[in-house]
Amino acid sequence: MFGMRDDWRRLCQSDDMRTKGRRVQVSFANGRSHSVYVHDGAEGYLLTAVVADADVVGQWDRLYREAWERNRHTRLVGFRIDEDGRMVAHGWTPKDGLTADAFQTVVRAVAREADRYEFQLTGADRR
Repeated sequence: MFGMRDDWRRLCQSDDMRTKGRRVQVSFANGRSHSVYVHDGAEGYLLTAVVADADVVGQWDRLYREAWERNRHTRLVGFRIDEDGRMVAHGWTPKDGLTADAFQTVVRAVAREADRYEFQLTGADRR
């Protein structure tokens, strides 16, 4: 169990994860990678990853609805348009009883889903 601020970095000790500042860079077996930002709250961690910038979001007429439809079928990772107009993947986990395995599972899921959606929208590996 972890209680001190920034203890999430100790939970990311894995060959496929590198921490820098408030983010975790997750590397995939296919050579791609994606950054997940960790927002340290009082009771839990909010994990976010940018899928596409506002310029890309603005090119898709149905992106809001598509994100809503994706959210209807997922449990661990959701998608939303943030205050900067970017498409963002997000997940959350409580701190109480949190293990490294559980935290890494959520971080990898957010990174994987964000990277997959980014590739579908842009064909690139920007993050």
